[in-house]
Amino acid sequence: MPLKLVDGEQVIVRTRAHWRALIPAAANLLVTVAVMMFLLGYITRPTQPAFIVHYSHIGVFAVWAIGLLVVAFGTVKPALAWLNRITYLTSHRVVQKNMIGAAQAVVVPLGLLTQVDWRQSRAQGVVEAGDIILIHGIGNQYQRTTLRDMPDAARFHTLIAQELAEYRRRANAHYWAQMNSPAHPGPAHGYGDVPHASFGGAYG
Repeated sequence: MPLKLVDGEQVIVRTRAHWRALIPAAANLLVTVAVMMFLLGYITRPTQPAFIVHYSHIGVFAVWAIGLLVVAFGTVKPALAWLNRITYLTSHRVVQKNMIGAAQAVVVPLGLLTQVDWRQSRAQGVVEAGDIILIHGIGNQYQRTTLRDMPDAARFHTLIAQELAEYRRRANAHYWAQMNSPAHPGPAHGYGDVPHASFGGAYG
């Protein structure tokens, strides 16, 4: 289902993983079709012994059944999973979720984000993809979340940094407004509970 937004939240980026994530599925399809064509041609050759020719229809059925299962689980399923998995960057959080089916959502509020990095392998660099690494948590409890094969990873990393800086600015302004209100007289110091964040890039 579409991402539900809270009041004042805006979607900045909506994207899927880069198409390079489909390379294993495409390779599986090509190899499976090639093997199936070879086996079908071999089984149905008229020069085969009479026993094989007599039962060739069973062999043909087995090749098609096994081949379709391999394609279904090795190509169709990964392709549908790629199509179904959406990554959002909003003014409040980073979310990765399925549009249909079980949620299996990854949700990282910007308020808990402490570090944003990105890395790029040589293969990813050819198509400008990369992995976005989010370090998030509070106190001494931190988690590491990796958004793999994001398209235009350098730009996506920059956008997360910009949205996090803007979120911190809004949180700081809200904190000062509260501390200087009649209910909380006196000056305020610092960012309140907004954690410090750092940005960087790593290449592999």
